[in-house]
Amino acid sequence: MGATFKNKIRVEMRERRRQLTLEERSVASSALAKNLHQLLGFKRIGRIGAYMANDGEIDPLPALLGCLQRGYKCFLPVLFPGQRPSVRFAKISNTSKFRLNQYGILEPALYQQHCLNAIQLEWILLPLVAFDMAGNRLGMGGGYYDSSLALIRHRKNWQRPRLIGLAYEFQRIDQIVVDEWDVQMHSILTDKKLYTVESSHTR
Repeated sequence: MGATFKNKIRVEMRERRRQLTLEERSVASSALAKNLHQLLGFKRIGRIGAYMANDGEIDPLPALLGCLQRGYKCFLPVLFPGQRPSVRFAKISNTSKFRLNQYGILEPALYQQHCLNAIQLEWILLPLVAFDMAGNRLGMGGGYYDSSLALIRHRKNWQRPRLIGLAYEFQRIDQIVVDEWDVQMHSILTDKKLYTVESSHTR
């Protein structure tokens, strides 16, 4: 039941994302950047991780470039496939070099020893396929983020890294069926508004 529901939502939401025009994606990305910078305000955050948009995902790159200009340390994911797939984060700058990973997505061209684990970041801006008001995230199903954040599930009321899901407003649904390996988000930021999860990480 849960797996069937998740697959159905994935198909529907991914198709809706792909149907957006370039102009609609650009407008949404600009609005997201504005909302993120308002959320950050004057917070002094050491390290912020994000992602390179793919498959119609809302694009955090304009927001991340703005963070770089404001002096934040910014990171992008590097995928490490295997029996337990994981994602680590490489620091970027205006001169960073990139390569295509096995999914055809750009990632920083750095070796694993130069990357940080997810728990070494202060904030992580996460891609998602759908979300609900309880802070539950439906991903692509590859398990990269769930595996990388597995240690966090065993911490009670943890606050670092702060997990911010990024999405188009239409990706909000009533409820996501939760599996034991799923990690709750602290909040969700869309092109329209911020959703803060008051009871996050208390279960």
